[in-house]
Amino acid sequence: PKSKSVISVALNYFTGNSQENYDPPYISNYALGKDYHIIIKSKLKQLLEEIRGINQNINGFYCVDTSPIMEREWSQRAGIGWIGKNTNLITKEFGSWIFLGELIVDCELKYDSPFKEDLCGTCNLCIDECPTNAIVEPYHLDATKCISYVTIEHRGDFEKENPIDLDEWIFGCDVCQEVCPWNIKFSKKSEDENFKMKEELKIMNQNKWKNLTKEEYIKIFSKSAVKRAKYEGLKRNIELNIKEK
Repeated sequence: PKSKSVISVALNYFTGNSQENYDPPYISNYALGKDYHIIIKSKLKQLLEEIRGINQNINGFYCVDTSPIMEREWSQRAGIGWIGKNTNLITKEFGSWIFLGELIVDCELKYDSPFKEDLCGTCNLCIDECPTNAIVEPYHLDATKCISYVTIEHRGDFEKENPIDLDEWIFGCDVCQEVCPWNIKFSKKSEDENFKMKEELKIMNQNKWKNLTKEEYIKIFSKSAVKRAKYEGLKRNIELNIKEK
């Protein structure tokens, strides 16, 4: 109730295009390493402590993805970037390979100017290349068609008749980011070791994925964002991608 300012932050997580770096099935770039919730919250906690070191009367709390905060809109208002046609927040510095977070404090600050430009221009590559046509029109995404949404958030089995084609993805999807000219030109590999692919994932192949046990799942995805899909959801995605020959 006493909140007066939102401090928006963005952190580059790019480690290289999944479809170029390893064999299918694929996991979205952001989930190859340590759970970003843990990393960003830790950094925001440190930031709040630094601020309170300057003024102990300042109070605040931090948000990363799971709080009911309109992160992309706040980021645009803070001048970080613009919301692209694929509905991702895009920056001039790193493209859209970024995690967003917010530190909300109870003091007024000198505010940045909003990012007012739309630098997508006439480009429609994200729309044209989406495997399931989930970007139904510029800036509008149909989540029920989005591979990222259905592989992570959808619970239970998919429709048996006309099931969604996961296009070899088992957790998330990066296609609309991989084809974006801003990402192709300006993406930079993150120096944060936490975001690099887990060693256990480097040795996975279709046979290992197909026979993944719950014990292996728990071991491989400890402190990983992939846990969001749960074992049952990940197995469902794997089975739909790796069909009996």
